Amino acid sequence: MNTDTRKMVLVTVLCGLGYMMYSVDRMTVSSAIGLIAAEFGLGKGESGILLSSFFFGFILFLFVAGIIADKLSGKPVLILGLMMFSLATLFTGVAGSLTSLIFYRVMTGIGEGIFWPAASLEVANVTSEKQRTTVMSLYWMGYPIGGFLGTWMGAVLGPVFGWRVVFYVAGALGIVVALLYAVLVKNDRKPADLIARQAAERVPLRTLFRHAPVMMMALYYFVLLAGWWIVLLWAPSYLMQVKNLTISSAGTIASLLGLTGALGGFLLGRYCDKGDFLRRRRILMAITVASALLMAAMTLTPSVPLVVLLVMLLGFLGYPITPIVLSVTAELVPPSLRGSAIGFVMNMGMAAGGISPIVAGYYAQHYTLQPVWLAAAVVILCSSLVLLGVRKLPVTAAHPAGEPGPRAHLAKH
Repeated sequence: MNTDTRKMVLVTVLCGLGYMMYSVDRMTVSSAIGLIAAEFGLGKGESGILLSSFFFGFILFLFVAGIIADKLSGKPVLILGLMMFSLATLFTGVAGSLTSLIFYRVMTGIGEGIFWPAASLEVANVTSEKQRTTVMSLYWMGYPIGGFLGTWMGAVLGPVFGWRVVFYVAGALGIVVALLYAVLVKNDRKPADLIARQAAERVPLRTLFRHAPVMMMALYYFVLLAGWWIVLLWAPSYLMQVKNLTISSAGTIASLLGLTGALGGFLLGRYCDKGDFLRRRRILMAITVASALLMAAMTLTPSVPLVVLLVMLLGFLGYPITPIVLSVTAELVPPSLRGSAIGFVMNMGMAAGGISPIVAGYYAQHYTLQPVWLAAAVVILCSSLVLLGVRKLPVTAAHPAGEPGPRAHLAKH
């Protein structure tokens, strides 16, 4: 194994572990929301606010962190974010009031908002275009695996040992991963000719907002996650209320989203990397439509075994959407804008997470979760249409001879 491959493996594994810890944190809140609500006397509306409070900090820093990572490097930004959200996760476990709980969730969101674009940039920078979707999927497997662990621990271990214990464990492990990244991952020293070439190829940040494919990808991700966050954050509650399952059964079934999602991410990532950009876009559209249809099917009255099958299929097809989005976004822009573009697209998608759980909680309190779930499926279905506007345009630097090159083409879009 050569040096570049070793570094790719190390970066992918450590970034994936960091991603796993923040997924454990996030999904524990979802699966243990009933226990937390009982302790603090929360209604569904207040529970929806608590579920969304994480996003209030998250969406403020995704784009900013991507810009800073482009200007400096992904490593220091990644470590800062990982340490911040790990400490905030620890303190979530000691919260003594709703106010302090919301404050720690916001701080957790800030740390994770700093970590995510920097980690995605680090992975993108150690991969080539032909392997990027597969490696992104391997890195992103930390998220569904963490989602499985967080959902399961919150629903199964929470009633036995208390919901706070899981936050202690996730926070401590996150700190360990941050320290390992600081010590083991070395920034490459760039030769002078490479530094000069990268400086010449830099594209001004403002051109990002005139680049239609990136704007359409951001719009797609916003609409998609407006529906998907209802699945991720309200799935255990939905299964308990609509399917009349116990908290442990609902949490265990919901956790299967993560397990099958990890497998789906790897297999679909491999398939995407065997083709070109158009294949990646077609796969993204297909799994978006399929996810919407599977989600709509769950609003019917299937038996519990069929619910389990639908959940597993929903995870297998729906969870891989984000690593494909990360890979496609990195492909749409030059390397000097890669972190900013990833941060912007992620920022738009996560902004939906600050809205839809609150709306879902409000309507669930006054009506039921079933029509909310169906509406979310329709929203996801509509998002697939936005992908028709995502086309790959040339985005490299101008030609040496002084002719207007693809970089000029980017500025016009």
